Amino acid sequence: MTTGAATTTGSGTSSGTTSTGSGQPPTDSLDSNRDRLLKSYFDYLKANVTQPQSNGLSGGNVANVCDVWNQLDSSSQTVFLTLTRRLQASIISQDGSSMLLHVQKIYRITGGQGATATDPGSCGGGEYNRMIMSMDPELQSVQLAANTHQGAMQANGKYDIADAPTTGTFWRDSHDLGGPHAPFDISDETDQGAPRGQTQYFKDPTSTLANAPLMRQDLMTLVDPFALEMDQDYDCPHNSNPLCTYTTYGQFCFPQPSMVGADLFASRYGSYEPGWKPSGC
Repeated sequence: MTTGAATTTGSGTSSGTTSTGSGQPPTDSLDSNRDRLLKSYFDYLKANVTQPQSNGLSGGNVANVCDVWNQLDSSSQTVFLTLTRRLQASIISQDGSSMLLHVQKIYRITGGQGATATDPGSCGGGEYNRMIMSMDPELQSVQLAANTHQGAMQANGKYDIADAPTTGTFWRDSHDLGGPHAPFDISDETDQGAPRGQTQYFKDPTSTLANAPLMRQDLMTLVDPFALEMDQDYDCPHNSNPLCTYTTYGQFCFPQPSMVGADLFASRYGSYEPGWKPSGC
């Protein structure tokens, strides 16, 4: 059984963020957070994954972070780039840090089902076009606050978590009629779509549910009370592949000019740096 535990301090209490190898908190920049998290994914693969995940990666076929990046298909790479960009630009009001800073590790990165170097694969699918990660207790707590407050501005004049695009956008409780993605029991989303960011997590990390195996593709035996799933819905049917082309991305689902999801993301939330590579690669 694979267990993903929260980082703890010497006193045994949960620390707010992941530490670097020197014991210091990481720099809260998009590049440094991306590098840190891809290294965490490499470490997870080497320590836990003997059979290839659905994206083809395993501990046996990657020798370094560059291997991880280069072996991910374009769809999976773009999922990573757009999700990390959205999380970096989503700001926690209590200390001004990004949501991404509080993501501790990655367990799975996947684009569309059947994706190749030239084909983005499926546009939807409950196990595809998303990342499954581990967060620290602070991010779990502030997401729960945003959910409980339904995104309302707080007494300090700020939202619990401000969303990326402009002033006045925020994270709140999910309005998805389908409910949280099993086995998670709570879900948050951004108040604006095209694409709409959505996270899934456990409401109570001490619950029996949160401490049972995740039973998700590639992560059947993983136990992590602070597991975090994220995808982005690019159109009204909730397709999430950034390399698919979409038309029903407007507020009322009326057909719009065709746009590739990643271009739609960039037009609303800024560049996701499509040419980015890990440091040293």
